[in-house]
Amino acid sequence: MSEIEGITVRSLERGLDLLRCIERKNVMTAGDLHRETLLPKPTLTRLLRTLEQKGFIWRSQSDACYRLSHQKHGSIQIPRTGERLAAVAGPVLDELCEAVRWPSDISVRNKTFMQLCETSRNRAYFALNRLEIGYRIHMLLSAPGRAYLAWCPEKERTSILTQLKKDPGMGLDLLEQPQRIEEILEETRDRGYAIRDTAWGGDYSKSKNEYDDGLGAIAVPILSGRKVLGCVNLVWIARLFNSDQIARKHADRLKVAALKISSLA
Repeated sequence: MSEIEGITVRSLERGLDLLRCIERKNVMTAGDLHRETLLPKPTLTRLLRTLEQKGFIWRSQSDACYRLSHQKHGSIQIPRTGERLAAVAGPVLDELCEAVRWPSDISVRNKTFMQLCETSRNRAYFALNRLEIGYRIHMLLSAPGRAYLAWCPEKERTSILTQLKKDPGMGLDLLEQPQRIEEILEETRDRGYAIRDTAWGGDYSKSKNEYDDGLGAIAVPILSGRKVLGCVNLVWIARLFNSDQIARKHADRLKVAALKISSLA
């Protein structure tokens, strides 16, 4: 075996070792991997960059952790679109957070719910509750969910609402009022952004009386033609501002961020 062949094999073995480490632990930082594998940091950095570029792993800006592509979070797997958006959205969310001082989340549709795939909450000036990557977000009551429903094609929207009726829980009363849902979505399109339902407190299955994160949110879609890739929101402490106040100041910036993310995805 030549020296070149030997180097190639060692690099492959090291890359496979990294993948096995991440698979065992689910999420790992570069520091975790350095301690686990004892690889020199320059070598580790090159391997991680290569694995990420080739689509085997992805790194979230929210917690700086590496995950296997298509890795499950609990029992919920993030769709490919979510991984793609997460890979490019970090710098855009950081720029937005720097400008408005409030954090944002990126979420994508996963069946009948929205799923968190990236966030800048850990970079915000104000301390807000932090959500784990993979967190489920209510489709009908949240700002991202309503943004998705308002701008997705009618056939897709009808399918989602039909499926939601089979899943008892929060929002069931609203599902029995199709005309009201259409009014909400029409208002959302006219306004240019979505707001969360006033009776929803941020938990997927609990009422606001049971759980209230104390936040307000507006959201806009990340579009590719007529297809909604996902949604980006802006969250803030609700007792300080209402949605009209936040939207007047920051809705245009949020829309620009959505366009940037779409152009990069």
